[in-house]
Amino acid sequence: MHTAAMAGKRRKFLQMSAAVAALILFGVIIFITTAPAPIPLLPKPNGYDDFLRAGAMVRGSVGNYTALDHDQLSALISTNADPLRQLRVGLTRACSLPTGFTFTNLSLLKSLVQLLAAEGRLAEMEGRPVDAAQSYVDAIRFGNEMSRGGFLLYRLVGIACENMGYMPLTKLVPQLNCEQAKPIIAALEKIDEDGVRWDDVLRAERRFARHELRQTHNPIAWVSGWWANRRAIEKAREKHYVMLARLRLVAGELALRCYRSAHGNPPDRLEQLTPEYLQRTLLDPFSGQLLAYRRQGTNWLLYSFGVDGVDDGGKAVGRSVQGAPNHGDLFYDSPW
Repeated sequence: MHTAAMAGKRRKFLQMSAAVAALILFGVIIFITTAPAPIPLLPKPNGYDDFLRAGAMVRGSVGNYTALDHDQLSALISTNADPLRQLRVGLTRACSLPTGFTFTNLSLLKSLVQLLAAEGRLAEMEGRPVDAAQSYVDAIRFGNEMSRGGFLLYRLVGIACENMGYMPLTKLVPQLNCEQAKPIIAALEKIDEDGVRWDDVLRAERRFARHELRQTHNPIAWVSGWWANRRAIEKAREKHYVMLARLRLVAGELALRCYRSAHGNPPDRLEQLTPEYLQRTLLDPFSGQLLAYRRQGTNWLLYSFGVDGVDDGGKAVGRSVQGAPNHGDLFYDSPW
């Protein structure tokens, strides 16, 4: 009797497994045969082409810029004046990755953001915080634009590039007066407004996945790989929205400092920053509501709920022993 029951359960399990496999195969067939969303036309001229040209021109120990002294940094920036100019030409143009599925040499693009960070570091050494801030904002803009139109890998590299500009920018915040901060705020709002959208990244990733699936003769292996990669996609989405929250947090921090400088105290409500200091209200991408804000005397708390979507009352997110972020709220200078 027991053996018969076990056999019956085994049959049911095999039947369910077969049904799931059939559904997966059916989904794969639909995925392959369904026409993908139209690929957007590339801009002409395309700023991405300028990035590639600039990257090919870079010379010197760019990847070692944090270890260089003033004279070495100065020589590095002087040597790379032409690629810096070419890069900034690209930043003035509409950008999009080529629509094929070949991989760009990402090390070329990484060298450009390192060059911008080196330029900012040199400006800091020479007591030019405004110039340094502009270099770091250009690095953030570059990270956004070099990943536009690309699938997941490019967006992850773009976020890493943005962080190379963002982290040193946060350290400059206390050094900027209101007049110096205003163009930085405007630039950050512009990056936010025109930035890469996560839905666009997913559409590009699906086009790439469809292309890869059509090249394989083992759709089950492909589906298995996709299933295992779901968490990686979710982590990439979190990083994308953390970067978006950071843009809004540092813009808000600078705007609050401007308000306090003009009025002696911070505002009672975050909405009071618009339209004099901010063009738009600051939404938290994790809650969909305004960024959390509380006035505390002449100071304040301004934070995002962070990836867990929970208001922890202003408890800053930190890092665990393994390096992963702990629960907590995200501030403009959180060590994410």
